[in-house]
Amino acid sequence: MKTLILFILIFCSGVYAQNITFREIKLKPKSTFYNADKTTIIYPVVVTNSKQISQLINSKIRNEFINDENEKISTRVALNELINEGLVNLSYEVTFKKYNILSINISAEGCGAHCSLWYTYFNFDLTTGKEISITDLISDNRLDSFQKTVFTDKQKFLNQYKKEEHESFINKEIDSATYDWVIEQVDDNCVNQVQIEKFSLSNLTIEIIDPCEFPHAIRSQEPAYTLKYSYKFLLPFLKPKFQKQFSR
Repeated sequence: MKTLILFILIFCSGVYAQNITFREIKLKPKSTFYNADKTTIIYPVVVTNSKQISQLINSKIRNEFINDENEKISTRVALNELINEGLVNLSYEVTFKKYNILSINISAEGCGAHCSLWYTYFNFDLTTGKEISITDLISDNRLDSFQKTVFTDKQKFLNQYKKEEHESFINKEIDSATYDWVIEQVDDNCVNQVQIEKFSLSNLTIEIIDPCEFPHAIRSQEPAYTLKYSYKFLLPFLKPKFQKQFSR
């Protein structure tokens, strides 16, 4: 009986307390796009106690980030194909690794006629390998309320941004064409809508990722704001399972 109990405890420990490490694929960009003497492309491969869970997580990251149709080729080969197309920088950051939850974001830069930077965000349940969605975190009966809260905050930031841009126009820091363009971008594409599906966890907060993105020609005027909420604030919105975890 003692042996059986010990086996169960060891098994549960493996399932519910995943040991996670990262194996990195390091590559250099193509010199025609970016001449670098050192590695600028570092792609993460997740390694857990479970081969199946690792495979689920890595498949999701690859499908979302690389988005290639030929899954038979290795990740290294797929990355080299992206490098040939202009990928020059890639890095990752683990922002949360507690309670069998992994939150990781990948930033990448590709160059062609001009260079563009983009981010991809992932949140995983390490006991299953499945991605955690915002509807997994937030109670069904509080989802609308949470979305309204985020929407209100986003509008507050953007309305303040519009006031600041107007002052810049009055003070002749930007011309009328630029001012009209940025206000049009905010009004048409950002201020009247909100998306809460993308998020990133940290030790203290959850950040909803819903930027107001501008065309490359006026990227320098793009509004900068963060939609961050402490776990203490979020507790009434969270499902019971996550209330227990994030109130520790």
